Amino acid sequence: MLKNKNSILITAAVFTIILAVTAPLNAFNGDSFYGEEEEISTEVSGELFPEYRLLSDNGDLEENMMGEMKFTYPGSTHEFKFLLDFQVGAAEEIDFDEAYYRYYGDKYHFLIGKHRTIWGTGDKVHVVDNLNPEDMSDFINREYKDRQIGEEMLKIDRYFRGGNASLEFVYTPEFSGHRLADDPDSSLGNWVINPFAGKFELSNLAAISPYSQKEIINKFEDSIDDEENQFGLRFTDSRQGVDYGFSYYKGYLREPSYNPQTLNQSLEKIDFNSNISAAEFSEVLNDAYLHYDEVDIFGFELAKVIGDVNSRFELAYCRTDDTSGDNPAVKNNRIAWVVGGDRDLPISNLNLNIQFTGTKILDDEEIKENHIDYSEDGDYTSHRAIVKLEDSYSNEKIIPELTWIYNLSDNDYSLEAAVDYEMQQDLHLELSHKIFHGDNESIFGQFEDNDYTSVGLRYSF
Repeated sequence: MLKNKNSILITAAVFTIILAVTAPLNAFNGDSFYGEEEEISTEVSGELFPEYRLLSDNGDLEENMMGEMKFTYPGSTHEFKFLLDFQVGAAEEIDFDEAYYRYYGDKYHFLIGKHRTIWGTGDKVHVVDNLNPEDMSDFINREYKDRQIGEEMLKIDRYFRGGNASLEFVYTPEFSGHRLADDPDSSLGNWVINPFAGKFELSNLAAISPYSQKEIINKFEDSIDDEENQFGLRFTDSRQGVDYGFSYYKGYLREPSYNPQTLNQSLEKIDFNSNISAAEFSEVLNDAYLHYDEVDIFGFELAKVIGDVNSRFELAYCRTDDTSGDNPAVKNNRIAWVVGGDRDLPISNLNLNIQFTGTKILDDEEIKENHIDYSEDGDYTSHRAIVKLEDSYSNEKIIPELTWIYNLSDNDYSLEAAVDYEMQQDLHLELSHKIFHGDNESIFGQFEDNDYTSVGLRYSF
């Protein structure tokens, strides 16, 4: 609750600054009091996206409304921006994703307020981008940036060599984990991710406890201690056609960890054939010891055109407190990577984009059965392929796209065929069909019953 109050206060403070500063800036925007005024007014823009989804499993037709409203004062030196985002389906939340003031100087840019900062050269896939949590209440059905949740921050950019190189400093006073889906009966489908997959099913626990699945997930989240302070530093440069950068992040992993040893001991006392009380449920929750692991992440990124391929690369080393690898409640150190690129094909206007991303958990010889990272098959390396094929017709008014995301370790995947049709300026008809496949405990397989066909109208103003 305190974190929410601080968030509201910071947002209100930025809004007050905007009201206080934009008025005199509009009134005295010339070279002098009597000079010729340059009219710069506040810009209002936004987007509305009503969508219908036909769920293949049960035949239900569900409707949802998403959108955003943006208020910007686009001065050459001062910029103020408010971005109001809302979704009435899975998240059922209206929030300011961005609300900040930015100052543009010759060598320095200064930002304060709520902002979404994306680091890395990957195409909507990153391992060095760690400053903002993601809204996973609609899983990965939204675009990468649309899933980002703004954080209150202080950001200072220092530019060198005529703007070809930059040093970014970011500090946030608070930390938030990923926003997970909490409603299995959402109008957009059941995108609930069980943090205790393999231990017990949330539906089974709800059947014998005094709480619904939604209430159980909310209690899980409420039991995690709030964390504070994130810090990030990033240097990027461009030389002879090569873009590269180094970054450092100090904060927390955004997916919660738990203690499997104490949780297993607590679960052994439960008879899943009979009801448990609220006190017994609280005991299970306490024994689980849900928490966010503290982490230092060192990153490297690279982008270069090699032949006809726009190549991209990211590498991250994640160092947690468990440097020896034998603490069952803390995730081990690991490395993560993204490598890939895209190129135009000599057929129609086709563009093929292939990226591989993966993670290698270190010190796996120390991982025993009751470790948070334990894998029954002993495989502690994950690989994922993302393949996207895109074409365009009628001067890019019709854009078909096929996206396949495949986990090589678990053989599960997501496959989407979509078409974006520009009916007229600022009005697009979007059609898509998406399927999931895999074992029940795999990332995509758990949503195998969530195949859907969607149709939506995206109106920009």
